[in-house]
Formats: sequence, structure tokens, C-alpha cells
Amino acid sequence: MALDYQPLFILSSGMLLQERKLAVTTNNLANMDTPSFKKDFVEVSSWYTDMGGQIPSLSAENPTNNFVYPMMSGIFTDLSQGPLRETGNPLDLAIDGEGFFAVRTPEGIRFTRKGDFRLDSEGYLVTEEGYRLLDRKNREIKIEGNKVDVDPQGTVYTDGVPGQQIGVWSLPDARKAGEDFFTGTPQPAQGYSVRQGFIELSNVNGIVEMVRLIETSRAHETYARLIQAVDEVQARVNSIAR
Repeated sequence: MALDYQPLFILSSGMLLQERKLAVTTNNLANMDTPSFKKDFVEVSSWYTDMGGQIPSLSAENPTNNFVYPMMSGIFTDLSQGPLRETGNPLDLAIDGEGFFAVRTPEGIRFTRKGDFRLDSEGYLVTEEGYRLLDRKNREIKIEGNKVDVDPQGTVYTDGVPGQQIGVWSLPDARKAGEDFFTGTPQPAQGYSVRQGFIELSNVNGIVEMVRLIETSRAHETYARLIQAVDEVQARVNSIAR
């Protein structure tokens, strides 16, 4: 009967959940020093089957024959701003407040808060991957001069002459597309300030993530020991039944 396997299925679900939490936490820790990285977290829920409901079959593998499972609802991203660090590099830009920069990639326009820009061979502002930064009209920004200044609204001045305004966009439905980039429906951002000579750091708190890593590792070990204990008990029951 399904009930014979119920503890194993519940404990296995819990163990799998801890493995997924470990993967998310270790990825957060690995990117603790990645500029503008946004940490992820796992949302957990319970999958419940009414014990009084009709059982369609006796298969233990059918979750509707069982009762309560811990489950991962999804992985979500914390978009809160990380601390800003001054670099003194005039091509380093950080957004203080809401918003993302827009860059053109082979997959289309993507959005990022990682502002450690540089100039390519043609004088365009680009990311470290070579993707060109876009202005408010989705035009690539080219620097033709020597001294570059950027005001808090994102207007680029070259040798004192105002030029294009860097596009800063709000993404109400932001979704991660890799470690540095996001997709979503862009809207003009409000209440932001572009800080020249600064970069945004990761919003990962290393101490918090290490504590979470230890707690999750211990929970995983506990589930493993319980599964082994239940398996041994079931083996003894089966031997007695024979």
C-alpha cells in the first residue's frame, strides 16, 4: 500500500528540497564578490492530499496516494540594491535607486545593474562581454572625445558637451537571464541617480548565507539518516511478515 512507503516519499521530498536550497545558497556565495549580483532564494510550500479523498490506484509512486510533501514553489530573486563602492573610474556607473541599464546582446536587449563599462575599439560604451550600452531611445552610446562626465540623470558629457542620455529602466516583471542580465517589460525609471565612478556590489550577505548553508546541510544530513532508519525498519517488518 502507499501508506507503507509514505515516510520514505515524504523524507525523500524533504531531502530533495534541501539539495535545491543548497544549490541556490552556494551560487549566492560564489557570486558574493560579483558586482551588482542579486541573490536568489527558494520559496517552499506543502503539497497536500486529503486523506479522505478517493485513491485512484495503489501505486506508491502516485503522489495523490500520499498526504503531505514539502515542495519548492520556485526560485525568486531579491532585487534590493547592494552597497555602492567608489572606484574613481569615469566609466564605472552605478544606479542609486530603482532601475536597470539596457544593453544590446545577440539575444536582444537585456537589462543589468552591472555598470563597469569600458570603450570598445569603435568608441562605444560596452559591458565586459562587449555588449553596447543603450540610451533612452535604444541607440548605442558612442564617445567621441576625451573627458567623459555623466550627470545624475544619465546625460553623457564629452569634453563638456552634452550628448545622449543613458536609458535607465524599471522592470516590474524582472526575470533573471543569467547571472548579470534580466528580461522584462521596461518602463522609464523614476527617482534614481546615476553615480559616476561607482559600482554596485552584490546584495549577498556572506554571514547570512553561510549560516543558511550550515543549517541546510544539517537538515539534508538529518533527512538522509531518517530515510536510512525508515528503510531499516521497513526491512525488519518485511522479514517478520515472511
